[in-house]
Amino acid sequence: MSQQATALDKRAEYRAVTMLYTAGFSYMIALGLAQVLVPLYALHLGYDLAELGIIVASQAVFGLALRLIAGAIADQFGERRVLWFSFGTMVLGSLVFAASGDFWVLIAAQTFMGFSRATYWTVTQSYASRINRERTPEILGRISSSGNMGSVIGTLASGFLAVAIGYENTFLALASLSTVGLVGSLALPELPRKASLRGFKQSLDPIPELARTRGMYMAGIAAWFASSSVVFTAILFIPHFEAIGYSEGLTSTARTVVVVGSVATGLVFGQIMARFGSTAIYTFSFTVQGLLIITISQVGDSLWIVGALMFAYGVIHGAMGISYPVTAAEESKEEHRGMAMAYTGIYWGVAQLAVPATFGVLAVATSLTTTFWVGGVMFVVGGVLMPIVHPALVKKPTERAAVL
Repeated sequence: MSQQATALDKRAEYRAVTMLYTAGFSYMIALGLAQVLVPLYALHLGYDLAELGIIVASQAVFGLALRLIAGAIADQFGERRVLWFSFGTMVLGSLVFAASGDFWVLIAAQTFMGFSRATYWTVTQSYASRINRERTPEILGRISSSGNMGSVIGTLASGFLAVAIGYENTFLALASLSTVGLVGSLALPELPRKASLRGFKQSLDPIPELARTRGMYMAGIAAWFASSSVVFTAILFIPHFEAIGYSEGLTSTARTVVVVGSVATGLVFGQIMARFGSTAIYTFSFTVQGLLIITISQVGDSLWIVGALMFAYGVIHGAMGISYPVTAAEESKEEHRGMAMAYTGIYWGVAQLAVPATFGVLAVATSLTTTFWVGGVMFVVGGVLMPIVHPALVKKPTERAAVL
C-alpha cells in the first residue's frame, strides 16, 4: 500500500482537519451566496432561461483543463498554493459581477468563479484524503458538512441581501468575504510528501493510468450526477420558484433547506458507508433524487411541502457529493491523489458546462415542467442501472489492497 513519507501525529492531524474545516466553511459561505445570486441577478436583468443557462454554464468552460493543472500542482508542490489561487479568483469574479450587468461581463465574471470552483474542490478533496487514509470517508463527509454549514449562511443571506442592499453591493460583500477566506487559508499546515518531488510534466503522467482504471469511471459517473444535482437547483428550481411567485427571500430560503439536508448527511456519512456500502448508496441516491426532481415541480407553492422535499433533496445530494471523491480515493494511489480528484473533477465540470446549457435550451423549446421530467427520468435511469454498473467497475476490497 502506498504511504505518506511521514505520517502526521495526532496533534498535527487535528490541526490540519480543523483548519480545513474552517477554510471550507468560509469558502462555502461565499459560494452559497454566488450560487443563488448569479441566477437571480440574471433573471433580475431580464435574461431568458436559455441565456441564463449559458451564463451559469460559462463557469465550467476553462475549468476543465484547469482541474488537471491544479491536480498536477497539488501533487508536486502541495494543495495550499492552489487553494490560495481559488480564493483569489473568487474575489476577482465577485468584483467583476459588481462592475456591470452586461451579458459578456457576466460570462467573464462567472468564468473567474469557475476557476475558483474547479481548483477548490480538486485540492480540498486531495488534501482531505491524505490527512489519514483510514479516516477518508469520515473526513470527506465532515469537510462536506462544514462547507455546507457555511453554504447555509451564504445561501440564506443571498436573496435577503440582494433586496436589502442591492445586487452590486452584495457582490462586493462576497468579494470581501472571499478575501477573509484567502487570509485564513494561509494557516493550513503543509502535509508530509515524498522526499523526491517529480517535475511538473511527470505530475501529469498518471492521467493515462487513471483513464484506464475502471473504478475511476465510476467516480466520474458519480461526479457527473452529483454536479447535475447542483446545476438543477440553479437552472430549474430557482426559475420554478420565481414562476410560482416566491420572492428572492423565499427562493434563497428554499435553496438553503437543500444545504441543511446536505449538512445532516455529511455528519454521518462515514457510518452510512460502513453500514450499506457504495452500491446501495449510489442506487438509492440516484433513484430517489430523480423522483424528488419530478415531485418538486408538481406540488405547487406550499412552502412546507416544498421545504420538506428540498430538505430531502439536500440529504440525497450530500450523499452523492461525498461518495464520488471517496470512490476516487479508494481507486487511486495516494501520491496521485491530486490528479485523481482532478480527473473526476473533469466529469463534474462537463456536467457544469453541458447540463445548464442543454436544459436551459430545452426549457425554452418546451416548458419548465417538461424539463423537470427529463431531468428526473435521467436520475431514475441512472439509479436503476447502478446495481449493474457499480459492481462491474469498482475493485473489491481485497483487489484494491493488492494494487495499493
